[in-house]
Amino acid sequence: MVQFKFITCIIVIGLTLFSGCIVSERAAPTPTPSQTPTVTATPQITTTPLPEVTPTGKMILIKLDSDRGFIPTAQTIQPGDEIVWSNYYTETVTLVSDDGLFNAQSLAYYKEYRYIFKKPGTYSFYLEKNKNLKGTITVSPVTAPTPTPMVTGPKVLPSNALYVDARMTALAYWSYGNYSLDELNVQIYNQQITPLSIIAQIVSDGQILEEKSADLEREGSSYQFANERRHYINSTNVTLRLLIQGYQPVEYKFKVVSSLG
Repeated sequence: MVQFKFITCIIVIGLTLFSGCIVSERAAPTPTPSQTPTVTATPQITTTPLPEVTPTGKMILIKLDSDRGFIPTAQTIQPGDEIVWSNYYTETVTLVSDDGLFNAQSLAYYKEYRYIFKKPGTYSFYLEKNKNLKGTITVSPVTAPTPTPMVTGPKVLPSNALYVDARMTALAYWSYGNYSLDELNVQIYNQQITPLSIIAQIVSDGQILEEKSADLEREGSSYQFANERRHYINSTNVTLRLLIQGYQPVEYKFKVVSSLG
């Protein structure tokens, strides 16, 4: 009997301890994982620097007078221009910038102050003893130069583009310093695959005696003409000038022959 009680007592103590451990394990709180704070990056503000203005070397004079103020009262300049304020009166004046461009400048008789304006805008100034005497400087905006368009001139005609045969009879002496051009003949052959539009001029010392026009459509096409009348000229210099569309003018000398037949 005593042994039975002893065993029972041991069982009760064991159950008590076991249940205590279970309660202890259940009572232990589950740790909550700590949250990592979200860091928001501050955006970086990028400022575009103003283009550096090169001084133009141009100086504009503004006279200061304690009675009349600024002479002239308004001036328009370009960025990089320099303003020279000069006191033209015997009384000392103090130049003040409304926009805080510089400290107040005390200018005695014939003293001056210089400032180069680099930013576009309108700036105002006054004389310290009389704020009603105001002056303004307007700096024009910087404008990009207008690009000069490229002008493509007419091409040079290839030397093998045409075959030209220009002949004339010898000039006949008519009177002192005067000659007669009796006969001439011109033949023009197109030797390239592209068509050519031609104006042919008979020229004597810059004077156009006759003018013909023709379209040579293809390689091998030709144009031929003779003079329409006799010409009286005062120079022996006679040339054939060809004005060809898209090309620079070209000139040919006439071959002098005894006969065109």
